[in-house]
Amino acid sequence: MYKISKWYNNFQSPSVLMIDDLSDAYINIYDKSYKNDWGYLCNQEDSAYNFLKKHVLSTFPNIKITFFVPYLKHNVINDNTPQEYKKYDVGEREEFTIFLLSLQNQGHEISHHGSHHGKYIDKLNLSTYNNFLHEWELFSNIEEGIKITKNGQKIFQKYLKKSISGGKFCGYKQIENSLEIIDKCNFHYWCDSVNYTSKNYNFSFFGNNKVVSFPTNFAGNAFVRLSYKTGDEKKDKKKRILKFLQPFYNILQYKNLNQLYLNGHIISIQEHISPATSSGLTQSANIVSDIESLQKIYKFLAKKSIWYATCDEIAKYIYTKENSVLSFTQEHIIIEFNNYKELEETIITVVSESFFELEDKNNNKISSTWNNKQFTINLSITNGINKFKVVDKNV
Repeated sequence: MYKISKWYNNFQSPSVLMIDDLSDAYINIYDKSYKNDWGYLCNQEDSAYNFLKKHVLSTFPNIKITFFVPYLKHNVINDNTPQEYKKYDVGEREEFTIFLLSLQNQGHEISHHGSHHGKYIDKLNLSTYNNFLHEWELFSNIEEGIKITKNGQKIFQKYLKKSISGGKFCGYKQIENSLEIIDKCNFHYWCDSVNYTSKNYNFSFFGNNKVVSFPTNFAGNAFVRLSYKTGDEKKDKKKRILKFLQPFYNILQYKNLNQLYLNGHIISIQEHISPATSSGLTQSANIVSDIESLQKIYKFLAKKSIWYATCDEIAKYIYTKENSVLSFTQEHIIIEFNNYKELEETIITVVSESFFELEDKNNNKISSTWNNKQFTINLSITNGINKFKVVDKNV
């Protein structure tokens, strides 16, 4: 008996680290450069990315990151801030373009996060609280939204030399017809909502192009949320009391994380690139303040059957699985794949309770390997009928 695995290589769950607002920007708030860096310092020794490499990626090198990048100067960095700052459009500085390309070459993903992210209602007020409209809240009509969103696709194509397949609503904010804008821009996936309480995930799509609705379900600050300072005096006063509850809160977070895993859910870990903001308050869920929490998360996942992948890779597997039908005879496994989106490099995983060996159309033999309690083969497939000869099996 053969069947298509829920996830690539029959892993129990896929996991992606999602980092918002990577930008060619820097705001001088803290005495440590890596805390101020939104991406401007690229891969320098004192950059935010190098900080992440030293404290997380060096220990857990299999992690895949999807960086959500606005393609224009980031408007959350308020031009009226008294702090010294720098910010540039994508493509304006060659050093930043080279940095983005290097991230892609390392297996990470650059994804769409709007043009400038949005605008302040009152620019003289440096706080974003009830004072900032996110990008997809601003479009007066579908045509405007499509034009601005597609412009970003063109810019990323120009500088990254490849099409980007997905993105995320800024602040997870959307209004009527926002999903239609995304659909008409022909994205493959989109992060359209956040839910830190759901423990299940059923593949869901929206629009005529069946865009994968990609979940955001675990906060990167889960294991430090009650303890680190925000810069807000009232909140920090409460946290001086709440921090004693953090160990008990951690027990709940480990339970939630484990439940996502046991249910075979996508585990998408939400972060921001920098703690620095125009108001001087700490950005919630950022890789600097949350470094201890991220270490706990990945130490836990390291013991599990995890497919470390980008949002694009996960969404592509969902698409391939949902559009494939498997059948078999004594002599062949047949997979009929409707690749109506014409995606490249599509792979499907076939599993069995017993060892099996296949031969493809080029007479290449492929032997199954044991993974997550089943024998597993990853098969490259193309649009139409894909036939593989069964050359050995142990039924």
